[in-house]
Amino acid sequence: MYQYPFYPLPPQPSTIAPQKKLLKDKYEVLQIELGSGTYGKVKLVLDHVDKKKFAIKIISKSYMKQIFATQHILNELNYLQGCKHKNIVEYIEHFEDRDNIYIVLEYCGQGTLEELIKKKQKFTEEEAFHYFYQIAQAILYLHEKDIVHRDIKADNILLQNSNVKVCDFNWSIFLPNGGKAKPCSCGTTQYMPPEVIKKEKHDKGVDIWALGILLYYMLHGELLFRAKQKEELNEKICNKQSIKFNEKVSKECLQLFQQMLAHQRRINIQQVLNSDWVIKMLKGKQSQNSLELTPIKCKSIGQESTRVSIVSDSSRFSNYKFTAKSLYTESPFKQNNLNQGVQHPMIVRSSALDQNNPAFRVEKRYFY
Repeated sequence: MYQYPFYPLPPQPSTIAPQKKLLKDKYEVLQIELGSGTYGKVKLVLDHVDKKKFAIKIISKSYMKQIFATQHILNELNYLQGCKHKNIVEYIEHFEDRDNIYIVLEYCGQGTLEELIKKKQKFTEEEAFHYFYQIAQAILYLHEKDIVHRDIKADNILLQNSNVKVCDFNWSIFLPNGGKAKPCSCGTTQYMPPEVIKKEKHDKGVDIWALGILLYYMLHGELLFRAKQKEELNEKICNKQSIKFNEKVSKECLQLFQQMLAHQRRINIQQVLNSDWVIKMLKGKQSQNSLELTPIKCKSIGQESTRVSIVSDSSRFSNYKFTAKSLYTESPFKQNNLNQGVQHPMIVRSSALDQNNPAFRVEKRYFY
């Protein structure tokens, strides 16, 4: 009898769903990358408990140590844990494994201000003010706590519904009592003021300059200083030159530009919020109720006499002793050994503009 040869059937596709990748047994990593940068990536995750989405910043420990970025990460954790403001991205928690550090942040689903500017190309003054005013409020909050962001730019402004969220505190520094930071190259070159380009000591004025550059970007659709070569770009920033403005920019806005982009005697954030342009725009907004307006009525803000002491246990990484120090940044908490969980107090100012939140809580955007 003839026997037919046996041909095995092709393997059937598995009906078993692939195992979901979970972090800390609660966060499902979705196949959406929100951003990437020097230290790692930012992914979208889903919390299985409350079904809420978050952004999670994944930072490689080995690469972080390799480029001496430990202090930058500690800064991000320290500042964002201590700040609670509607225009600053909210810190949820952080944890680690053998290879990475994970920072869980609120998810801002409308992208960045950079993406919006590229889409719209140019804003009207009314549109630009909507974002400018909220960013200025966040800077005011930080400066009243003697924190200087040092990397204000469109990429670091997240959009969530009608609110903006300032993020990325890697370059931030604590400068109490009107102090100045040591010379260093920090932030993003197109937004750097002359004193940073020249590697001079600098203070809170770096955020004012960057905010002025950002306002120009929104109104003109291009950055104020542009060049193919870094040396040419640095020269343009440092040399005083006439600035070409859109003819539709109001005289009050032009005056504010002149004050924010001054090489000497630059105005502070309180004076920005008391400028003629801001007051004019606020009056126009009051009838629309599109912003929660908290204008400052005095040319200088007197700090309350009450001072509070806070502690933070922000950074504890189980098997690592981070000893590398950045030459350019300082942490407000002097942490010699993170494994011991030593708590370090810091004195900060309290303010009437804290939106009913304590100056710092006792107990941090996307990463580019």
